[in-house]
Amino acid sequence: MRPFGTLIEKAVKFREPSIPGARLDRVLPRTEHRLEEGINELFEYACITSDLEAAGDLVALMEKWHARRTYKDYEQRRLVIIQLKRMRGELDRRHIMRGTRPVAPPSPA
Repeated sequence: MRPFGTLIEKAVKFREPSIPGARLDRVLPRTEHRLEEGINELFEYACITSDLEAAGDLVALMEKWHARRTYKDYEQRRLVIIQLKRMRGELDRRHIMRGTRPVAPPSPA
């Protein structure tokens, strides 16, 4: 009996199989804190629904939390600072689009 097979050139590369998102999340957990992720989602929702007062409260909450939180390394702290600047910039942009004056950020005490 003859074995069945196909001839494939050696230069052929097969694509890597894709991994479903849920499995990939379990294998490579996010470095971002879950609470932080939830606040970011709420902030985006508040901006989309034009609830700028709630969005401002969420930015203030994140800034306050950032001030007293400890970080593993400088890189993690830097990423949170970048995220806070983006949130503050988005909130200011939404206020400009609406024609209102943004609430001044709280002064560090």
